[in-house]
Amino acid sequence: MLIAIFGLSLSSLAGMTFDINANTTAISPNLGLSKDTIEVDLRIGDISDQRSTLYFRSSNYDFIAIYDENGDSIIWTDSDFRDHQGVFSLDTKKTECKLKIKIHSGEQVILPMVVGTQNEIISEISSKNVFYNIFIGIFISIILYNLFLFFSIGDSLYIIYVLTTLFIGLVQLQFSGKLEQWFFGNSMFIRRYDTHILGALSGITTIWFSNIFIRIKHYCNWVFQVSKVAIVVYVISVILTLFGQLTLSYQLINLNASISLLLIVAAVYSIRKGYRQGKFFLIAWTFFLFGVTVFALKDFGLLPFNNFTNFALPVGSVVEILLLSFALADRINVLKQEKELSQQQAFLAIQENEKLVREQNIQLEQKVHERTVDLESRNNELNQALLELRTTQKQLAESDKMASIGQMTAGIAHEMNNPINFVQSNVIPLKRDIDDILDLISDANALEINEQLPLKIEAFKKKYKEYDVDFVKDEIVQLLSGIEDGAKRTAEIVRGLRVFSRMDRNELVSADINECLYSTLVVMKNMTKAEVTLNVDLGDNIPKIDCYPGKLSQVFMNLVTNAVQATRIDGRQPKDRVIDVKSFMENNRICVTIADNGTGIPQELQEKIFEPFFTTKGVGEGTGLGLSIVAGIIGEHKGAISFESISGKGTTFLVTLPVTN
Repeated sequence: MLIAIFGLSLSSLAGMTFDINANTTAISPNLGLSKDTIEVDLRIGDISDQRSTLYFRSSNYDFIAIYDENGDSIIWTDSDFRDHQGVFSLDTKKTECKLKIKIHSGEQVILPMVVGTQNEIISEISSKNVFYNIFIGIFISIILYNLFLFFSIGDSLYIIYVLTTLFIGLVQLQFSGKLEQWFFGNSMFIRRYDTHILGALSGITTIWFSNIFIRIKHYCNWVFQVSKVAIVVYVISVILTLFGQLTLSYQLINLNASISLLLIVAAVYSIRKGYRQGKFFLIAWTFFLFGVTVFALKDFGLLPFNNFTNFALPVGSVVEILLLSFALADRINVLKQEKELSQQQAFLAIQENEKLVREQNIQLEQKVHERTVDLESRNNELNQALLELRTTQKQLAESDKMASIGQMTAGIAHEMNNPINFVQSNVIPLKRDIDDILDLISDANALEINEQLPLKIEAFKKKYKEYDVDFVKDEIVQLLSGIEDGAKRTAEIVRGLRVFSRMDRNELVSADINECLYSTLVVMKNMTKAEVTLNVDLGDNIPKIDCYPGKLSQVFMNLVTNAVQATRIDGRQPKDRVIDVKSFMENNRICVTIADNGTGIPQELQEKIFEPFFTTKGVGEGTGLGLSIVAGIIGEHKGAISFESISGKGTTFLVTLPVTN
């Protein structure tokens, strides 16, 4: 298909009459490109025994038929034409023969014809067959040789070259008509589409091979970009062919063939950059284009039709693939030299690196020694700083704990003061009432039976009324009930304190989590009862676990304290400030939730709340260690703590502890 770059698309000569006479034994009219069937008239003069055979030198048509001069009856059909290899015997009884020829083809139609003796025609056909047999043999040999190199070396360029050689060879056989004659018979599908599809595939593989072989992208990038567009155009032409747009497809292929000139430009660029393979490519491509030129000029009648002009294109193709094959063979030597040079350079680089490594090792050893001494000194300083930090952290934690305990103790003192005051205030009137009763009992014991008994009885009754004994009895009951209630409240607080104090030990003991929660809430009652509405729901059947009860009580205390502080919103009454404390079992783990309906934690601060010293409270209101201590204690128990918080709606903390097996 590269022939088209030299402008073979001339104006159609269809409808004209061509003469072959004594002075003209061969003609090669170019009938142009047409979607329709082309009709031409052929007049053959001076017919004799020496000029009795008409030979059509090309059979590259989708359809061809020969009619008599009036076009009424078919003398030769398409199958006759191909079966006889384009040889038509003339009637020697006539001195002149007029024929009408109808031709249809999806590509440009060239009708080369010659009149001669039967022996001359047979000799020409035989020479042509011998040539193409040799042609096929050369191509097969080159393909097999490069396949062998591909499997031996593994270089993908060889398989690409095999495909390029294959399609170039098939295109040459298609031009000569041997592809259909020898391989596909009279297949209409092959005759209709082979020129377009093989031409496009030949162009694609040639561009593909050239891009890699002469490194077009590296040496001439703009040609590389154009070649990518050319490949796309070839693909489009194949699609158009399959959809029956043969004329448009043929025009696109002809137009796209101009990329061959750019490949020469790219080869020149690579040669100028000192790339050796570019010379092989330029010489091979020049031979091929020379063959194309001679072949084209022969078809236009500008050069005589002979063996040289007839076989110029396939010979140019053979020379091209042979030279490229030699270049690929030379590529092995080039790669070998490059590999040896690379190995030599690598060896020198290794030696140089070893020398540098030795020198660097000496320097590094000295620097490592100096650095080691410095690091040991810094490590000692860091260990001392770490020890001080741990001591400080422990002191801060104890301080935070003592602050909580101090606040709790003050609340407990206030909480115990109420029932004690209540008891104390009831003791005085109770003592007074008891004294009155005792006085009456004393007077009753003093009564004796004598003449003054009536008077004494009257005086006793008067005194009984004055003391209002019935009221005193009711008052005594009420006072004793109040004293009993105060005593119970005091006993509850004392019991909670006793449990809380018993738990404050730094050793693992078996403890009841509900008891820890309950005692903590009891000692925090003064903080919660006037501040919030506390809902407590402690689950049943919660097993004891090995833990540090005092530390867990500190966890619950810190979380409840934070919940109380979070619900302090202006305008809220204690009944509207709610804290829910629950304990339950889930997935063989003890779960404790402490939820409030307070201000919540802003989204941007949620990742920081467990960091030491992080606090949102004002200066002097907190150390920022509360939740950090909580997280540390829970981690010490191999548990987990998490939370969910919505700003403005509240926060729920979830503490989970593993059950001791």
